[in-house]
Amino acid sequence: MKTAYNRRRRAVTGAGSVYPTDGRWRGALVVTDPLTGQRSRRVVSARTEREAQEKLDELRAVTKPTTAMRTADWLAYWLPTTRAHVAPSTYRGYASVVKAITAQVGDIGLDRLTASDVERMTTAMQTAGRSPRTAAAARKVLRIALRQAIRDRLVTVNVAAIAKPPRVARYVPHPLTAGEARQLIDGTRDDDDGPLWALLVSTGLRLGEAAGLAWRDVTAGRLRVRQSLAPGWDGRATLGEPKSERSRRLVPLSKDAREALERQRARQDRLREAAGSAWQDRDDLVYTDAIGRPLRTKDAAERLHSATDRLKLPRCRIHDLRHSAASLMVAQGVPLTTVSRVLGHSTIAITFDTYSTLTEDVEQAAADAMDRALGSES
Repeated sequence: MKTAYNRRRRAVTGAGSVYPTDGRWRGALVVTDPLTGQRSRRVVSARTEREAQEKLDELRAVTKPTTAMRTADWLAYWLPTTRAHVAPSTYRGYASVVKAITAQVGDIGLDRLTASDVERMTTAMQTAGRSPRTAAAARKVLRIALRQAIRDRLVTVNVAAIAKPPRVARYVPHPLTAGEARQLIDGTRDDDDGPLWALLVSTGLRLGEAAGLAWRDVTAGRLRVRQSLAPGWDGRATLGEPKSERSRRLVPLSKDAREALERQRARQDRLREAAGSAWQDRDDLVYTDAIGRPLRTKDAAERLHSATDRLKLPRCRIHDLRHSAASLMVAQGVPLTTVSRVLGHSTIAITFDTYSTLTEDVEQAAADAMDRALGSES
């Protein structure tokens, strides 16, 4: 059944797309002229999807870019090929950064681009008022694009990879203390968003994972993360895959998490009864608005700030509730490997890099325990 937040359609791998129309199949590909940079749309037609895909592959082969193109031309060719492999929000970020890159180094020949050009680009962006983080993102996207250019034998060196990155101040998470987390849970118990804040701070779920959570994935003692809610290609709320394969996971539920879900079910039952036939939820989502539509995540940070201000708690980002859950687990001696699985990090290295400093007290406690065990206490 189609809804206002349909699941993402599976994209065809590579640039272009294949789709049915009028009893036949068509393949469409946007082609960039390697010399002029002018873009045009090419279309092929066939009786079957497979034939259309084969024709599209042939078309792509004969329109392959060459080393004669400018950096801007390569980026224009490369960007559409990423659509099949990244989330819509990531693609939109790529597109925005590609504009910034093109404005700085777009006219330089792809095979003449140097590491110094990349460094001048990031410096110029910061001089023009862009943040170091944005400049670093431009270098990162260019590195990804040039990696594909190397694969296609258009260049031999990834100059963005060897260019010096901008100095970016590392973000330091500001997790809530155990007392502050307790105050947030208790102080928002009767708020509309209270069950959401309680679940986030007690499980470490990402906001999109909580917004995409369905009741069928909740049991008495745990929940299953198998989908996430995020803006789709059309900008509307769309249910899709989690952030990474390891994001698919089972998350154990604490007492606070279970109580939060019970309050949310009772609240949603009241809203459903009040809405009657106007109720719109088709995916049995846990968190919805007053008539069953997906949760509005865009203004969630503002709503959290309102709650923390009222409770006289430190302001924090939505993602800091996830950090709070992690720091509380680490403080209780939970191994980082377990924390990593609960949070759904793609690698243990991410967990270690983010939370290793929080383990110092726990590690000292382990050393103290060893002293007690061996009778070595001073």
